Amino acid sequence: MIKKFCAMLAALALSVCVFTGCNNSSSSEADSSSASDSSASSSAADSSSSSDSSDTSSSDSSTASSAADDSSKTVVTAKDPSLTIDGKKMDITNFTMCTIDGTPIDFMTFRYFYFVTLDSFQSEYGADINTLRNVKGGFEGVMTDAVNRAKNLVIYEQWAKENNITLSDDEKKKVEEEYNKMKSSESDFDAQLKNAHLTEDLYKRLLESNALYEKVVNTLFKNDGKYATKKADFKEIVKDTTKYAHETHVMIPYYAEVEIDAETKKTYDSLSLDNKLKAKQNAYAALDNAGKEKAKQAAKARADEVLKKAQAGEDFSKLITENGWDTRLASNNVGYYFSKENTSFPKELVEKTFTLKENEVAKELVENEVYGYFIVKRLAPDTKYIDENIDSLIQIYDQPLQEKMYSEKSNSMEVKTCDNWDKITIDSIT
Repeated sequence: MIKKFCAMLAALALSVCVFTGCNNSSSSEADSSSASDSSASSSAADSSSSSDSSDTSSSDSSTASSAADDSSKTVVTAKDPSLTIDGKKMDITNFTMCTIDGTPIDFMTFRYFYFVTLDSFQSEYGADINTLRNVKGGFEGVMTDAVNRAKNLVIYEQWAKENNITLSDDEKKKVEEEYNKMKSSESDFDAQLKNAHLTEDLYKRLLESNALYEKVVNTLFKNDGKYATKKADFKEIVKDTTKYAHETHVMIPYYAEVEIDAETKKTYDSLSLDNKLKAKQNAYAALDNAGKEKAKQAAKARADEVLKKAQAGEDFSKLITENGWDTRLASNNVGYYFSKENTSFPKELVEKTFTLKENEVAKELVENEVYGYFIVKRLAPDTKYIDENIDSLIQIYDQPLQEKMYSEKSNSMEVKTCDNWDKITIDSIT
C-alpha cells in the first residue's frame, strides 16, 4: 500500500495532465493512453515505478534486513540516507539542497525525488545508475529532473497561498487518519518507508501536500473554478467545428502483425486485448531492426486493407472491433473529444481530424512513430453525451491552458542550489 501510494505521489511531479482527470475511466478522456495501448506513457506513469522498485542501482543488498523467519516481510534493500561531497560525509540533519523561490528543499525531500528520478530513468529509458555514469550529461539530467519534481510541491503551495486555499482542520484530521491507518495496517511499515526513500515525517508531508494539491486542482481547475472554462461557454465552443472535434479511429500499431512464440499462442485467443497487446509488444521488442521493419510493413498492409474497407462504407465500429488495438475504444464506441490545442493525442491525429467533415473518413493513413497507423473518422458531437460528461470534457479542453500556466510558473521560479552542488556526483547521494 505504501509503495503504491508513493508511486502516485511521485507521479504528481511533472504530471500536469493530472489536472484533467486522466485517470477517470470515462471514454472521453484524452490522455496519451487514450489513443494508444495501455502500456503507453500516461499522466501518472512517468514515475509509477519510483517507490515500488528496490533497484540495486539505488540500494545495497548488503544492508538488507534478515527476513528468513518471515518470507512475507519486506526486505530492506535501500541504503541509509547520506550525502558525501569530496569524500566527506555531510551532516544532513538540517542540510538544504536548494531553495525554490525561497522555499528550502531539505536533503531528505530532495533525496526522495532524486531516487524517484533514477527509477523513472530506468523504467522509461532502461538507464540504470551504471549507465548514467557513462552517459554525458546523464547525471546532470537526473539532478535537473529531481529539482523540477521538487518544484511541483512549491508550485501548488504558491497557488494555494495566492488563492487563500488551505486545508481545514477536518481535512488535516483526515490526512492524519489516513497515515495512521496505513501505519497500523502494514506490519513492515518502517521497511517499506525505507525502501521508498522516505521517513515518517516526509511521508506525512507528502500526504498533506497531496491533499492540498487535490484541493487546489478542485478549486481552481474544475467545476467552474477560477481557471476553468464555464459550462455555458463550453457548450458554444463544441458547436464550432474549427475549435472542437469528436473523433474515433482504428489504431494498428507497428507490432500488430508480429508473430508470437508458440507457448504464448496456446492461450493467446483467450487473453484480453490488453494482454494480447503486451504479448505482441514483447515479441516486437525482441526483434532486430530488420525484423521490426518487416513487422511495420505487415502492419501497414493491414492498415491499408482496413482503410479501403472504411472508404467503401463498411461499419466503422465493426472495423474497430475486428482490427483496432486501442484498448479504450475496444470497451466503448463513444470515441474521443478534443480541441485543436490538445497535446495528449498524437499531433498527426489531431491535425488530420480537423481537416475532415463530420462523419468523414480520412482518405489516407495517419502514421505516428509511437502508436503506428490510424484510420481516422470524424464524428458529429453527441449533445446528450456532452451534457452528461461536461465536467470531464471541460477539464480535457482546459488542459493546454493549464499546462501553459504550470510551465510558465515552473520556468519563472528562482532556484538556488547549495554551495557544493557542482561537487555532487552520482555516488554522493544514498
